[in-house]
Amino acid sequence: MKTTIAVGLALGVILLVGCEDNARTADLEKEVVRMEGQSLALRQDIEARDKYIDEVMQAVNLVYKDLEKAKSKEATLKQKTQGVEGQPVLSSEQIRQSVLDQISAIGSSLTENRKRLAGLQSRLKASDVKYASLEEMVQNLKQTLEQREQSVAMLEAQVKGLEGTVAEKAQVIVEKENVIADQRNRLNTAYYVVGKRDELKKKGIISDEGGFLWGLVGTTTVLSSGVDQTQFTTVDWTKDQTIHVEGKVVEIIPKRSGEFFAVAQVEGNRGDLTITRPDKFWQEKFLVVVVD
Repeated sequence: MKTTIAVGLALGVILLVGCEDNARTADLEKEVVRMEGQSLALRQDIEARDKYIDEVMQAVNLVYKDLEKAKSKEATLKQKTQGVEGQPVLSSEQIRQSVLDQISAIGSSLTENRKRLAGLQSRLKASDVKYASLEEMVQNLKQTLEQREQSVAMLEAQVKGLEGTVAEKAQVIVEKENVIADQRNRLNTAYYVVGKRDELKKKGIISDEGGFLWGLVGTTTVLSSGVDQTQFTTVDWTKDQTIHVEGKVVEIIPKRSGEFFAVAQVEGNRGDLTITRPDKFWQEKFLVVVVD
């Protein structure tokens, strides 16, 4: 009887110990599952943060790269707009427009980078974890972008300011060219009239002077003083070297050396007065051709 009781007690103890071991094993398994879950979540969190930082850094590097390109282009444009001693050299409208187009392209690039920075700042603010170093980097980048924008704006204003200067200089040049052209026309313009002696005297174009015996002997026919230019035909003596006349040329007034011209009769009653030395012939700007 005693033996049976002892055996029963031993079996009870064994069953109790077995149940406790099973309970401990189950608890350990739950703890392992929980820790594995935490480890997975931690790894995912670290991977997400690494990806986030990598994306931010890529965006920052892209903006920096674009800003360096803009700075390089800006330096090239400044060389185009300035001479050796800082004097404007943009004298062509096409060059100025080309420079303005390039400045506009730089400005568009800066605007795009400003949008990128705004997106980066929004992401940094929305992030659960704050990264002071990233925020400082983006802030510095923003300041650099603002400096580039100011520099480009100044360059654009400078080029546009040159337009007024160039326009003023162009106007001065046009005025000078007009004056020169007018002076050249004056210098190259000669005056001639063709007619019979009596008609020319009646019009007051020629007159007789000198002589004796009341002008019956030794008079000289000359161009009248204060002659009316509207009675003459104008000619560009550098281009027109032949004067066609109706009638026979009997005299030219004022007199010229025969070395400077030649007279030839053509068909009918027509004649040609050809100037062979125009620089000498037209030292007298007025010419009267007396015909018979």
